[in-house]
Amino acid sequence: MNVYHCFYSGFGAREMKSPFLSALIFLFYLPCAFANKEIPIWPNEVSGNNTFINFSKNPADNNRAVTKVDSPEIIYVPPAGKNNHSAVLIIPGGGFSYIMQDLEGLDVAKVLSKKGYSSFVLLYRMPRGGSDVNRNNAFADVQRAMRLIRAGAAQYRIAPDQIGVMGFSAGAYLAANVSNDPDATNYPPRDDVDQVSARPDFAALIYPVLSLQDGVTHNGTRAAMFGKDISNDIKQHFSQEDRVTAHTPPTFLVQALNDGTASPQNALRMFEALRKNKVAVELHLFQQGGHGFGIVKKQNIPAKNWPTLFSDWQASLVKQP
Repeated sequence: MNVYHCFYSGFGAREMKSPFLSALIFLFYLPCAFANKEIPIWPNEVSGNNTFINFSKNPADNNRAVTKVDSPEIIYVPPAGKNNHSAVLIIPGGGFSYIMQDLEGLDVAKVLSKKGYSSFVLLYRMPRGGSDVNRNNAFADVQRAMRLIRAGAAQYRIAPDQIGVMGFSAGAYLAANVSNDPDATNYPPRDDVDQVSARPDFAALIYPVLSLQDGVTHNGTRAAMFGKDISNDIKQHFSQEDRVTAHTPPTFLVQALNDGTASPQNALRMFEALRKNKVAVELHLFQQGGHGFGIVKKQNIPAKNWPTLFSDWQASLVKQP
């Protein structure tokens, strides 16, 4: 977002002619000036070297899908409302064929921003072809992003113990993976950032793909991560509902019962596993919504309320002074 575009969205040209008023506007809208700031997550890399297509035919309403990530990055969206000092790493889905940058990324960040959150939308290297290298690259990008946000907590004016992860569809698998196994060795340390904890303080899994079990998983997502020929041992070991421990962070689950892509059993099995391990959990199953509803804009259905339900739930986790 261009800073002057941000200014003109609220002020006319006459107001902008006054140097004094322009200076006041700049100070007042300083967070807006840094909206959508792209930040490389690895040292010595340049952001923006990624390929995308736009599914939207309306220039004013982007629906971009990243098809190739050469430079993993986070897109920082600061709080527009009163800062609640909480941050969310947003991991969009797309079945690992693409990353829904707007629908499950920036559109979500804009809503959370109004609720006081600092948001970081992750553009990650996608698991493809069942390759161990590609899968570990995706896991590594999530870990590194979590560490980078926590290492910069003071800079972003966020509490280091109020940093969570929010994943959508296939992105929810990556979110659950870092929640269940934050200390995994997915890459060699690169700098001091890698000494910082990658464990989320809370997790939100939205219409998630979590299980690898037949009849529950999304076959395309599973094949992208582990290949088409997958053993029962892999299914058991890497199904996220089977990886939950007492150390898994409090988790918020959302799914529609008419989801035709990811079975609601993904959320239900995760819910049961979290309860079994005495992890704080909240589950919302909606009658309508299907799959990939993101921030519901067109349908007047109860599923549109999930961001408010999430923010109320997350606020209840914060320890009061």
